[in-house]
Amino acid sequence: MEGRLGPSLLCVARLLERRLLRAMAGAGIALTPARARVLISLHFHAPLSQQELASRIDVEPSTLVGTLDVMEREGLARREPNPSDRRAHLVTTTEKGEALIPSLFGLWDVVEAELVAALDEEERSRLQESLARIMERLWAEGDSCSGAR
Repeated sequence: MEGRLGPSLLCVARLLERRLLRAMAGAGIALTPARARVLISLHFHAPLSQQELASRIDVEPSTLVGTLDVMEREGLARREPNPSDRRAHLVTTTEKGEALIPSLFGLWDVVEAELVAALDEEERSRLQESLARIMERLWAEGDSCSGAR
């Protein structure tokens, strides 16, 4: 598969996720990547219906229910009845969940710095611009990606 961009991007994504997991564990933050995505999405966009949240982080609604069950038990998020739709719930972070956000962003900064350490400033800029164009094209075609937009 040498010379193909897709497998390289997928590998980088997996390696980056592993580094983030190690960084969170090292900082005593016991979150899965899914729970971290929920917290970050809610930090910027709450309150969200479960359907909106599932779409935003690109998971099946049934998968999100299990994640939210755990997050509620851990005191990181809460679901409340939606006043405009009694069949739906709005999801928000709790104080405990929101308190993790600065640490998550700090860890992200450290991991990202390690990721691009082999690149000079011009290479970093070109990489960011290229990735932004690729993402914009995919978004224009209807695909989505959590937290990157």
